[in-house]
Amino acid sequence: MAKTIDKNGQMLSSMFNLRSDMASFDEIENTIVSGSKLQGTNAWILMMAILVASVGLNTNSTAVIIGAMLISPLMGGIIAIAYGIATNNLTLAKFSAVRLTVQILISVATSFVYFSVSPINAPSSELLARTSPTIYDVLIAVSGGFAGMIGQTRKEKSNVIPGVAIATALMPPLCTAGYGLAHRNWAFFSGALYLFFINGFFICVTAVIVLKFLRVPQFKELDRKQLSKIHRSIAAVAVITMIPSIYFAYNQIKDTIENANAEAFIKNEFVFEGTQVVQKNIDINDRYIEVSLIGKEINNAQQEELEDKLKNYKLDNYQLTITQTTVKSGITADEVKAMLAEYDNEDEEPNVDEILTKKENEELTSENQQLKAKNEELQKQLDDAAAEKIDVRQISAELTAIDPKITGAAAAEAEIYVSPDDSGSRTIVTLFVSKELDSKELKTVTAWLETRLGRTDITVLQQNISAYRRDDSSAAEKSTKEDSSKPSTDESAAESRNG
Repeated sequence: MAKTIDKNGQMLSSMFNLRSDMASFDEIENTIVSGSKLQGTNAWILMMAILVASVGLNTNSTAVIIGAMLISPLMGGIIAIAYGIATNNLTLAKFSAVRLTVQILISVATSFVYFSVSPINAPSSELLARTSPTIYDVLIAVSGGFAGMIGQTRKEKSNVIPGVAIATALMPPLCTAGYGLAHRNWAFFSGALYLFFINGFFICVTAVIVLKFLRVPQFKELDRKQLSKIHRSIAAVAVITMIPSIYFAYNQIKDTIENANAEAFIKNEFVFEGTQVVQKNIDINDRYIEVSLIGKEINNAQQEELEDKLKNYKLDNYQLTITQTTVKSGITADEVKAMLAEYDNEDEEPNVDEILTKKENEELTSENQQLKAKNEELQKQLDDAAAEKIDVRQISAELTAIDPKITGAAAAEAEIYVSPDDSGSRTIVTLFVSKELDSKELKTVTAWLETRLGRTDITVLQQNISAYRRDDSSAAEKSTKEDSSKPSTDESAAESRNG
């Protein structure tokens, strides 16, 4: 049992032993010192790397930025400062710090010149990402410094150093500082330099710790008081450096949580039958949420209920704005997806207003077509009615020409009911005659009327014009007598007073 434990302990010790495959101390020193020199090709490589990184940041190309970080010589100066501090070679540390400062100035100047002449002035997302460092950048720098220093002290150099250069990203912050300087954007300038300082400082501190652990030979011995002063200074700078990054990290986490809450609010609460969310805008800085809906309109009470539910998602201080495009019949999520899919292959961004109103316009078009059809049907009925209306004056004149005994005519539509089997609508034509037509003449006139009017439902009646006129005169005389027999209002009133 004891042998097994001892064997496992040896295996773990071998697995995590930093001294295995370590180069000699002389090789380590020569590698670090030579990598920090700023002469020959190093300055040109630095300028070209900065130029490449600036182009990548300006065009928002991640691949170009990574390529620039791979050829950057900035890491050498930081490692040299760490080696000078770890070995108590303060002269090396100071000279390396001066060289690093010159490299920083060259980098910022190169990016300043590029961004001053570049026609692309708008900041890309890659530039924006280098303006608000957080505590996570400290963790990246610490991890990168640890891995980088281990890689520098190995006999065989692996891909650790290039990986550290990419992970810690020393180049992009300096390019961003140049952009801020070129465009007088001091928030960009200060934020980017702060990020570079975080990366450089914590890489250096971590490298010092690794070198101390590896027990590199000391250039000279320092007394306890001097060492304590150096350690306190490093610790103080580390704490001061981390404070703003912790604050930025807190705000970033808070904003991320609020954004997630807002997304959940929209997803969970904007669930209405026949109504879909087609666009949303969550602004963390100005504290407002905009939601665009299409479909059945939600009423004021529903909107107030949504505003009340903001507090359930810890969004009390947010303003909710709802824009609605009403589609009376409603709309489904699949219909919205189909509408949006029409713009997938378009080069330009889809017109959101057009998307929102497309369904409504289709419905209006359908309603207009239905209304037009109804109007056409009604007009047809009116036209048919007008066509069916009999011109009695013209018919009378034509009938008189056919048979002089006919002096006039009258026509009307009538509902006839004789029996269940003999009923319906018929056209009644009354002929005013000076002498009654015989059956043959009546049959001839009826046939003519059916042909003339285009109808087969005609019933012809005869009325003697003399009898018609006498009846009309008798009715008029009767009406006159009745009127004259009634006392006037004044006479009735007088009789009433006399009585």
